[in-house]
Amino acid sequence: MKELTRRLGALALALGLGLTLAACGESSGLSKREAETYVDGLLRETYLGEFDADYLRMVDLSEEEARKTYGSGLDAETEFFMGLYNIEYPTEELRQEVRAMYAEIYAHARFEVVSAAEQDDGSFSVKVNVEPIDIVRLVDADWAETVQPFYDEYPYEVQSAMEEEAYGAMHAQWARLVVDLYQEKLPETGNLAAQPVTVQLERDRDGNYAITSEDLGRLDEAVIDYSVYANGVKEQAR
Repeated sequence: MKELTRRLGALALALGLGLTLAACGESSGLSKREAETYVDGLLRETYLGEFDADYLRMVDLSEEEARKTYGSGLDAETEFFMGLYNIEYPTEELRQEVRAMYAEIYAHARFEVVSAAEQDDGSFSVKVNVEPIDIVRLVDADWAETVQPFYDEYPYEVQSAMEEEAYGAMHAQWARLVVDLYQEKLPETGNLAAQPVTVQLERDRDGNYAITSEDLGRLDEAVIDYSVYANGVKEQAR
């Protein structure tokens, strides 16, 4: 799914894949507890805007830097949202509204680091149970009914004949329709049944550990359930 792939790439960049942790103390490796603390701290930083002191020490990160990482994740979700719903001309005000909306959505993130196991090569497998946020499903349930009046007013032949100013006004109307539907569903937002995600903490030549980009993507994909888009993007303003 092209749009989702772009989103995961943007989020991985926002999280900074260079966020590594070094083995502590005299040990040549990492302890299970440290591996669990790292993954839990990364998830809390990314989705809840919570900054565990032990995690920050492990990755040598200040709280200010961690807040920037959290904000970068919100920015990545905002850009993904604009692309997913073909919102071509978002104002800065709209971007900030969607960004704040995703902060509220992220607040519903539910996850639990279950266990960590050291592998023969010194890496760690960490099992996480994630309860996906269901807001996209809630939106999808009312999608067809909500967007039909828009398409009745702006069929394709009308859209294709529009002057630039009218076209921009139409897209502003489209953006408002989509964002309003999400805002309407926010109070109903909850979580789906927990699903297990196992991530790998790989060790580099310098003895530092980090989650692979692929596993970061799988974790992120589990936090908000976008599965209604598995067969393509919904019909939207052209």
